[in-house]
Amino acid sequence: MNPYDFDLTEASRIYAVANTPLFLVRKLQADPAVKAICDACPGEQIVEALRATIAAEPANSVEAVRPYAFLVALWFKPEVEHLQAAATFQTSIYNWYQYVAQVLVETFSPVQRQVIEVPGIVRTQSASAGSSTPTTGVIIFA
Repeated sequence: MNPYDFDLTEASRIYAVANTPLFLVRKLQADPAVKAICDACPGEQIVEALRATIAAEPANSVEAVRPYAFLVALWFKPEVEHLQAAATFQTSIYNWYQYVAQVLVETFSPVQRQVIEVPGIVRTQSASAGSSTPTTGVIIFA
């Protein structure tokens, strides 16, 4: 997928009310569309899209938030190299870009996600007394 294919409408609403760069970052980190960009696109592709995005004046609020969404998507990646490369980009168009990039590099922490299935029994109360349903529990480390 292309990083431009994701719907950043909610991110643009966040950007419209953001009064500080850290507020914007925190809200973008919670936006499912930004996480989807991370999950669906390789880091190199996001970096190239980011380079092209910061070179042009934004025509609307979605375009205005796109570089910040791309930076946060890179922050979600398990490796820091692409985020560090993006932090070296210079732009006079996006006022918060360098600050946001630096904050994301400084707060980067590699995260691995692993799902471990744990067998167990969940007891449920139903019309028939004493019934129990065997299930599999899931523990997610993130």
